[in-house]
Amino acid sequence: MRVDYLILSSVLAVAAVACDDGKIYDDAGTGGDDGVTSTVRFTGEVTGLDSWSGSDYTVVVAGFADSDYAEVSKPVTGGDMEMGGVTDDVTSVELCVINRLRKRVVTLASTEPVKASDGYIHFDAGKVDGGMYGAVQTSVFDAACVQCHGGSNHAAASLNLVASESYDALVNKESVKSPDMMRVSPGNAQESVLWRALATDMSDDWAYRHQTIISNTTSVDLVKAWIDAGAKK
Repeated sequence: MRVDYLILSSVLAVAAVACDDGKIYDDAGTGGDDGVTSTVRFTGEVTGLDSWSGSDYTVVVAGFADSDYAEVSKPVTGGDMEMGGVTDDVTSVELCVINRLRKRVVTLASTEPVKASDGYIHFDAGKVDGGMYGAVQTSVFDAACVQCHGGSNHAAASLNLVASESYDALVNKESVKSPDMMRVSPGNAQESVLWRALATDMSDDWAYRHQTIISNTTSVDLVKAWIDAGAKK
């Protein structure tokens, strides 16, 4: 009887291990303990974090492997911090914005995860604008718009979207293409030409169909979130 009990216990233990084939993350968004090799020691000054309050986005230090979804992450509070749980499969460590699914929205700074001799991955980001509008500028305007809007000494529709000009050219400014609307109406993406041009067929009759400019819906969603949150700089 004792032998049968031991055999049954062993079978149940093996079955339990076989069923556990997924990663488990704690409430703080940090990866599990399997294969932990390093801790990130982040240094820097990140500003503008309060602009994300109440949104579905978070500024974090995160480790990524072979996808846009963070393997391990920890919210940034503005200054120096440490993040453990970095496994061998992590290939990049970033200061970035992720959405509620932990998908990368925009990278603000990054470093290769080379393990230092003291057991830490040292990540010095310096001073970084971590604000919501800065993320829109980087992931949308700089990535897809400035080629026609100010980047070559030409601003189509008199709209300059280079970093030094974009905010003043957008917020509470009447649209050239749709004079009855604002380019950006703070608090109302649905009535803002910027978002509607990127997310709907509004620009189909213009010289260029803007809905095709950004294939990444994550970035378009960020534009909507920024406007609906008040379009703050």
